[in-house]
Amino acid sequence: MEEKKKKGSWEPQSLQTAIDKVMSKELSVRQAAMQYNIPKSTIHDKIKALNRGEEVTMKLKLGRFTSTFSAEYEQVLVDHIKDLSNRCMPLMKKEFLKLAYDLAEVMKIPHRFNKEKGSAGKHFYYDFMKRHSDISLRAPESTSMMRAVGFNKPQVDLFYDNLEKLMKQYKFTPSRIYNCDETGVSCVHKHQKVLAPKAIRQVGKLTSAERGKNITVLFCMSANGHYIPPFFVFPRQRMNERLMVNAPAESIGVAQPKGWMNSDFFLQYLRIFVKHTQPTKENPVLLLMDGHCSHKTLAVINFCRENHIHLMSSPPHTTHKLQPLDRTFMKSFKDAYSQRCDLWIRTNAGCRITDYDIAGLVKEAFIKVARLDIAVSGFKCTGIHPFDRHFLT
Repeated sequence: MEEKKKKGSWEPQSLQTAIDKVMSKELSVRQAAMQYNIPKSTIHDKIKALNRGEEVTMKLKLGRFTSTFSAEYEQVLVDHIKDLSNRCMPLMKKEFLKLAYDLAEVMKIPHRFNKEKGSAGKHFYYDFMKRHSDISLRAPESTSMMRAVGFNKPQVDLFYDNLEKLMKQYKFTPSRIYNCDETGVSCVHKHQKVLAPKAIRQVGKLTSAERGKNITVLFCMSANGHYIPPFFVFPRQRMNERLMVNAPAESIGVAQPKGWMNSDFFLQYLRIFVKHTQPTKENPVLLLMDGHCSHKTLAVINFCRENHIHLMSSPPHTTHKLQPLDRTFMKSFKDAYSQRCDLWIRTNAGCRITDYDIAGLVKEAFIKVARLDIAVSGFKCTGIHPFDRHFLT
């Protein structure tokens, strides 16, 4: 009976020779595997890695690839999870796996994560959770229940606890406390109420179309009435400079097929934010926002730490009460935007509003509502500044 070949009995030099002959097309993968007694999958995987431009070792590695990060780097991940959770920005499983992948890429740590998806895999996740029993995947409370009661008291208390801690530690002045939030504007605006005879069953009013594209606009204001130029995300494949004609001064526009904010755009916006706020170690900035996934990537977190920006998120489903922009700015802006669209339709009879008109209409509405009193009132009525955790009760 033929003796069973021992696993991994080939030499590194044999593997190198087999790969060279396959790549020079002297032998097929199958022929090289038989001639040099090396598994076909090994030769195939090594050649595939070389074609991707990766560094490949010819040394034998047996057993499961159990750990990607050293204890030091794994602790960095743990600290990220706990820090984000404490700031009301807990990571979902998918976001955590993306964070692990980004950390490995940034630190140039060899890994076997999925490069196409840009994410770590389930085996890494389960091994990580076994090693850190103090972290668990927890289900949030039902959205409908939270909406029904308006607030979830423990989460709101946690928000004010964290805010109070940051306020005492860094002593933020009104000029160093900011809130950013996104909203959508459309070519098809919402009508204001109009006067009409009671006898008419249905009142009609001209608009650009029945359905329109949604353009995302990111606004940001401080507790002392300073506004950062808006950031536009147009639902297009490519950006056209004409889209920003008549836009607010120093505002930026980008293109994304669905018109959504993503982590790359948010990082781009943070660079603009730093330019306008000039945060330093002695004079840092507090930036309040919602818990959108684009705000929680490793690149965003590292950028904020390097530039002395302290991020803090409001709890889920409480932004309508805890975000200054939602309390005093957004409704006034939407009303002003609708009025400007009505005026545009009346002035340009027979024409319809297009993407190229949006920036100019947003500018007119923004100029009208970007007032000091609106900003100051927004932070006051949320109890953020002056700090008052009982203001809402």
